Amino acid sequence: MLDALAFLLEKLFVFSSLKLFTFTWSDEGKCTKRGQAPSFQRGDLFEVPRTLFTHSGIYLGENKVAHLIPDILPVLTSDKNQISKVVTNKRLILGVLSKTASIRVDAVEDFAFGSNIIVNSMDHTCKNPPLPNEDVAKRAEELIGVIPYSLLWNNCEHFVTYCRYGSAVSMQTDQFLQCLKSVVRDQRSVLLTAGLGLTSIVCFAVEVKEDKSKRKYDLSLYKRGDLLEVPRTLFTHFGIYLGDNKVAHLIPDIIPVFTKNQDIIKEMVTNSRLIMGVLAKVASVRVDTVEDFAYGAEILVNHMDKACSRPPYQGEEVARRAEKLLGSITYSLLWYNCEHYVMYCRYGTCISFQTYQFCKTVRKIVCSQKSAFLTALLGVSVMLYLGSFTPLTLLLTLLCPFILWMTS
Repeated sequence: MLDALAFLLEKLFVFSSLKLFTFTWSDEGKCTKRGQAPSFQRGDLFEVPRTLFTHSGIYLGENKVAHLIPDILPVLTSDKNQISKVVTNKRLILGVLSKTASIRVDAVEDFAFGSNIIVNSMDHTCKNPPLPNEDVAKRAEELIGVIPYSLLWNNCEHFVTYCRYGSAVSMQTDQFLQCLKSVVRDQRSVLLTAGLGLTSIVCFAVEVKEDKSKRKYDLSLYKRGDLLEVPRTLFTHFGIYLGDNKVAHLIPDIIPVFTKNQDIIKEMVTNSRLIMGVLAKVASVRVDTVEDFAYGAEILVNHMDKACSRPPYQGEEVARRAEKLLGSITYSLLWYNCEHYVMYCRYGTCISFQTYQFCKTVRKIVCSQKSAFLTALLGVSVMLYLGSFTPLTLLLTLLCPFILWMTS
């Protein structure tokens, strides 16, 4: 156990010393700050340091920069006015998750977003010599538009190195993979992976399920106002039966944020739409057929009547309350999910037993003596590694483990 813990700490220090998320450049590289008169030439390669990475672009002249940036909006709408707006963090994150991006042209100020601009720094590190500046700019302009995106294999650095050096490479990706390779090749990684695999098999027993497309549902078993439950892999999904093979249920969905087209919104919610809806905290109360709602799983009827202390409303009143809430709403994975919705409709109280059980489990794990000990050990190890071991930093580092210890 101690050997495994030492291994994890060792690899944590390896990643913390990785230069992937910090940017260095030679003394010959030019760095332009805000307020400094720019001396850019068409075809220059721009780099701006971000919190976790370095963003790159090609200068096209006349205060314009072509750069590749993840963006979900071009997939959802063709409105050029919306797409041309500065890409927000939410649009960028959703673009990374959906693996879509666009090579777009923005002003230097919008591209840099307040950061310092490093010019042609890669000329000193790239093996290939740079192409003539006019050729670089033309190659960048030819690629403008929507393209597939990959965080490791087709990012902004691949775009600029292809334009300027004729070869699409990413030094940030190479550094990350080199570090990852050293971790994976360690023999202790094999032992830990095997241990985690066996643990997952024990905790989540593998069972063979029948073909979902062959499952049929007897609608005569359901009455208007019934509370339906279907088990998923990590949670239970809930809905209210409205009659006529219709179920009202709350489900995360990103599409209503970007379009009002009801034909698109009414299509069955895919896993990508659902995950993006969870991240964006948006959902909709919608009506689907029993088959689409259950998605091949077994349906439990009014199972909550035994667990809830309040008596259920009449079926017609339950259905009326469910229909009244149809439409887009704000979503929270813990504080307002599908279970809160059906509990309000059927029992008049907005609670979630899944949220309660989850918070109870997290509290047991976090507020434990083992957690306090590991937190203290990790904090002291990081201080020793960074060379910041002083009485004050030691006191601040041990404060959190002490609180965990007292609450355990």
